[in-house]
Amino acid sequence: MKTWSLLKKELNYYGIDLINSKKCKVKLSGEEQIQGVIKSFKQINYIAEKQQKLLLSLWNEVVSLLEENNNSNEIIDDKMIDLFIFSLKDMVKFLLCFEGYENTKYYNVVLKSLTRDINSFNKYQIYKLSDYKISIDWVNRSITKLLYISKLLKFVSMGETRISKYDDKIAGVVNVNNIKIAKGLAGPWSRLDLPLLERVFPFGEELQQRDLGKKKQRRYRKGLEEYNNNGSVGEGHYFRELRNEPFAWADRDFDDPYPSRTLLSR
Repeated sequence: MKTWSLLKKELNYYGIDLINSKKCKVKLSGEEQIQGVIKSFKQINYIAEKQQKLLLSLWNEVVSLLEENNNSNEIIDDKMIDLFIFSLKDMVKFLLCFEGYENTKYYNVVLKSLTRDINSFNKYQIYKLSDYKISIDWVNRSITKLLYISKLLKFVSMGETRISKYDDKIAGVVNVNNIKIAKGLAGPWSRLDLPLLERVFPFGEELQQRDLGKKKQRRYRKGLEEYNNNGSVGEGHYFRELRNEPFAWADRDFDDPYPSRTLLSR
């Protein structure tokens, strides 16, 4: 499959019928209309900016919600408490995927909430946070999709003639107008379709954020927070397993942390 045909099929999946490199048919407000590719590119970027403002407002509402200090005396379902804790943990992971967000109020407030006693949250906070978490995930997914469509339209604006020059370059990384495209995925039977130009994706923000999130995992950062400041390294993480603690052999019937049949006769 040629690159131009692949672009047309991909844009068609998202509701944009490509006529040529200058015009396309889009569906806005329930009506189909033919307009320029550049105009569609600007409209999608405008919608993405509005979605980003919505995402920011949702995070501000989350901060306001978590900063309330009303002790709860109500009976709360254990499943909702588990969902509340899961939402907090997932929000921390979400913020760590973006550079510089660990120093923002959003990250600090959510991380601080993980160390608070669950009784310091009221029923409204516990039940409402999961709704915000779902909304944030949905809006972020919408923004990612819009930015992807925007990049496709930007690629289309180069013209079919210029794009077709690179159909012969199948393997490796191709630099098209300073846009890096990585072709193929590692895995069993994954590179057999490279001549068909399938599994082609832009090496851009999404992959960089995913790689940044891996680097900021706790197992890679524990004890190394001050490494670049004064060269000191922390002691690391010590997981205390009581069954590995020493005990007197003479008192093993009482001090031995391992379960045994002697427990039945105590």
